[in-house]
This record gives sequence, structure tokens and C-alpha cells, in this order.
Amino acid sequence: MNEHSEGRGEGRDRNGPQGTMLFQRGELPEAPPEPAGTEVEESDLPVLVGVAEPFKQQRLLMRPGRHSLGRQSDNDIVLQEPSVSSQHAWVINEDGECRVMNLLSTNGTWVNGERVHEATLREGDRVRFGGAEFVFHHRDHAGAGLPLAGRRPRWRVWLAGGAAVLVLAVLVRIGLEVLA
Repeated sequence: MNEHSEGRGEGRDRNGPQGTMLFQRGELPEAPPEPAGTEVEESDLPVLVGVAEPFKQQRLLMRPGRHSLGRQSDNDIVLQEPSVSSQHAWVINEDGECRVMNLLSTNGTWVNGERVHEATLREGDRVRFGGAEFVFHHRDHAGAGLPLAGRRPRWRVWLAGGAAVLVLAVLVRIGLEVLA
């Protein structure tokens, strides 16, 4: 019996179609959930920042764990772009170290212009999922001024809160003047 006919044994061939490495569910890393009560500052999280339209300046925060990425709506990170496969890749954050893993995507996952099956990301790496391109940062240094995908930017929240406080102060003052 040759190593390829052993099926799921140690010596099996791990290359699938188009040279993609094959994994079984038990071989895939699962990051433990964050302990209850631990808040992670967004500025301490790794981030992918979009460099080209339609994702320019969008920030994809990489919380601990495995994040599915693709065009299909049931992914953790949805990229509505025709060149992105429905289930394109995983981005895995284990203790602040991030990896990308391609999932049989048609147009591939690329790091710094090189097509990859799996790669550990380093500061400033350019990561492309089909035609959607991002830059990787270990920490979200400039996050305060950039839109966070799927959420309102912080400055808008602060602005709305400040406006509400100002309106409330004016109403209180008017009420006090009426009573006097």
C-alpha cells in the first residue's frame, strides 16, 4: 500500500486541487474564547485597513479567534466584491499573531504579491483577497480617524453624545428661567 492509498493516515497526500493544502476539522486551530470580564481595547487589536475602493480606509479588527471572510452573508467578515469567493479565507488571531488561510478561493489569497495557502502576517504586509486589498497592522494605531466596518466611527458617537448633552443643558436652563 503506498502513502496515498492509506486514506486518512499520517502519510496521506495533503495537496488538493490547484495545490491547495487540505485539512481535517480536528487539525484546524480553535482559539479559546476571551475570559468573561476581559475587555480588549480596539487600539490593541490587529487590524486590516483597506487600501483600494470599495474598501478604502475600512478597518477590519481581528479579535481573538478564527474569522471567516468572503462574499457570502454568513461569513464573519463580508466583502461584497465580485472577485472575492463566497467562502474565501480565514483570518486567525492567536495571542495577537495573525495568519491568513486560503479556502479554495477562485482568485486566491495574496500576501505582498505572492499567492499563499497560509501565511503569518507581519506589520505592513499587503493582503489581497481576490481584488480586495488591505494592509495589516499589529495594532490599530490610527483607528480613531478611520471607519470601522459594520460600526459607526467613534467621532460620530462622541459628536452625537456631545450634542445631546448640549441640548439637555439648554432645556434645563430655559426651564430654570421659566420657573424664576
